[in-house]
Amino acid sequence: MIIACSELVAERYGERLSAIAPGAELAVPVDGVWPERAQAADVAYFSQDFWWRDEGRPVGGRLFALPGLRWFHSFSAGVDHPAFRTLLERGVLLSNSSGSSSVPIAQYVIAMMLRAAKRFDALAEAQGARLWQPVQAEELTGKTVGIIGVGHIGGEVARLAQAFGMRVIGCRRRQARVRCVDELLPPERLPELLARADFVVLTVPLSTQTDGLIDEAALRSMKPAAWLINVSRGRVVREGALLRALREGWIAGACLDVFEEEPLPPESELWSLPNVVVTPHNSGNSPLNFDRASELFLENLSRYVAGKPLRNRVQLRDL
Repeated sequence: MIIACSELVAERYGERLSAIAPGAELAVPVDGVWPERAQAADVAYFSQDFWWRDEGRPVGGRLFALPGLRWFHSFSAGVDHPAFRTLLERGVLLSNSSGSSSVPIAQYVIAMMLRAAKRFDALAEAQGARLWQPVQAEELTGKTVGIIGVGHIGGEVARLAQAFGMRVIGCRRRQARVRCVDELLPPERLPELLARADFVVLTVPLSTQTDGLIDEAALRSMKPAAWLINVSRGRVVREGALLRALREGWIAGACLDVFEEEPLPPESELWSLPNVVVTPHNSGNSPLNFDRASELFLENLSRYVAGKPLRNRVQLRDL
């Protein structure tokens, strides 16, 4: 077995990889160049450190084209890029690291809800103007958060929200009981969630079912005082309808970490609207994510070697 991985993965986890898969050979890039033996790799681990360096995209991206792959594991939860579909259509097993960045993303969501409730923007503006100007702030206590997509990330948001005394309404297709969710609604009752929530949080993966899920009708269903927080994918929201909703006051504001086009173009009106928070697809950023995702890869490697089902396996029907 040949495992194509980064230098950092080989350095930090080499001994464990060898213990899990005795006799396995590691193929790693040297100075941004993959060795010839990587072309025969059975397994590829697309780890987060490929994105930490300027040359990361072309180096890590070459993993997708390795001709002999039988299994590909990605550090990311999102698999909406066409390259993942291509792997599946080639018959390559695909797994992701869903759940590895749940903690930092959930903390980002809570931070944005607190920002809105405590009116930190107004306080910062007053400080900048050297004004001693108290503002009328609120609590999260008693507020309702509607979480669309109650998976790893949505579940962690729910847990933290309940710790702040919030009521949690979830929406997802699978109606099995979920911890820390007061009510779980099916997708056909989404308008009900939108009408009741003070904060609407999007944590769904991008798929044919969720592309454009939050459109004009959905935005008009929300409370005028509600905030939209998107940490899923930009295309889940129809950006044109959102701009109109923000300009015309259908909703109070939006905290956006993802966009239809990334990077967000400088000419986008979202940069300048006073009721919008723009962050550069940064909500999941944490130094702890590398080890979380790598531990999942190691667990899956042991399953792969033993012929057992992989955790977080992705199939074409999921895209």
